[in-house]
Amino acid sequence: MKRLFARRATLLVALYLLASAATAYAECAWVLWSNILDTRSGAETHDVHSALPTRQECDVAVRAAAAVLRTKGYDVSGGFPGSYEALGTKGTRTWRYYCLPDTIDPRGPKAK
Repeated sequence: MKRLFARRATLLVALYLLASAATAYAECAWVLWSNILDTRSGAETHDVHSALPTRQECDVAVRAAAAVLRTKGYDVSGGFPGSYEALGTKGTRTWRYYCLPDTIDPRGPKAK
């Protein structure tokens, strides 16, 4: 009987932790990042383009950024529903728009 209780308790704790993690992940804000790479000079920048409350809204923002790149003559890949990323290339310059949770910074840790 004790073993059954211990198994149930362990299962309940595991389910609680999974539910908590999923809820926390769903509640975070999303950041639309822009990354510009110039292959001629090797210069690269990462900038926050905008912050959005949901992943779905960030997806919409990626699609809008892809549309803007197209109007500026960039060859665009991605930027379709659910892709969360769009790449635009023209000459030696590549723009990348992509979504990440606000807990992730693609620039890496800050130097102290």
